[in-house]
Amino acid sequence: MLFYVFLIITAVALFYIVTCYFISGTIIYLDRQPVPKNPGNYGLDFEDIIFTTSDQVEIKGWLIPGSSNKLVIITHVGGLTKYGSTREFKSISKLYNKEIEFLKVARHLHSQGYGVLMFDFRNHGESDPSPNGGKAGVGLEEYLDVVAAMQFIANRDDLRSKNIGFVSFCMGANSTIVAMSKEPAVFKDVKCMVAIQPISMAVFIRTYLGKLFTPVGAKLLLPLVSKFVAWRGKYPLEKMSPAGFAQDIKVPTMYVQTKNDPWTELSDIKGFYAETPAPKEFFWIEGTKHRFEGYQYFGQQPAKMLEWLEKWM
Repeated sequence: MLFYVFLIITAVALFYIVTCYFISGTIIYLDRQPVPKNPGNYGLDFEDIIFTTSDQVEIKGWLIPGSSNKLVIITHVGGLTKYGSTREFKSISKLYNKEIEFLKVARHLHSQGYGVLMFDFRNHGESDPSPNGGKAGVGLEEYLDVVAAMQFIANRDDLRSKNIGFVSFCMGANSTIVAMSKEPAVFKDVKCMVAIQPISMAVFIRTYLGKLFTPVGAKLLLPLVSKFVAWRGKYPLEKMSPAGFAQDIKVPTMYVQTKNDPWTELSDIKGFYAETPAPKEFFWIEGTKHRFEGYQYFGQQPAKMLEWLEKWM
């Protein structure tokens, strides 16, 4: 009898350890999806661009010319690409299986005269892996790619005089906020930002595990997941957040959040908003049930985004 009890306890312990190890891997090593379409598929002229970060990562992107002196940089969600997300890509860690197309956002911007710069973060899409073995920082590492994009603009005669704005999604928003804090001089020509659903990774994992394993299960799993992330990754889970950096934002910022997002605590983004100096605005996306629907919102209903950009650019 004791032998069987021992076997059950051992099996449960192994399941617990393996599950936590697997979850930590999905945080550190984000999905690398393909890039199935380019701006040409949306009727947009574009240029393939390449630039290199300060730690020698080659970043690949697109430059869509505009008819005005305004240029918007779109930064994407972790685990997605500059295109977005394709249903054709299958992964056990993929969280949403509908098409997400950031190029629809770019098309709306282009129709209003904006130029658009889009790129794949390191370890994503067509860009190179990071020198740390492809480990993500959910903004703490990827901010270097945003800085490099700004330096690419500064080095181009046809771009350096542009008024610049950001439309930044999730990890892209984290990365932009961190970059603005760490390298403020690089962002002196930026006029405004739209920050869609930036997030603290610890909050995301806690709420996600709570939905998957119940809140009690999340409380049991999270401590070991955090330990594995700290051991296997470059940054502790609790540090993967724009908290503490948002206070250094020097441009008008509109935060955007789906109100019924089951994978966050709304106090998280409200905290970033409170930390951010004015001028600022908060826009709630109503009537959605999934966090990822918020990433499609401006591709379908761009009015609020365009209004904010027009006001400040």
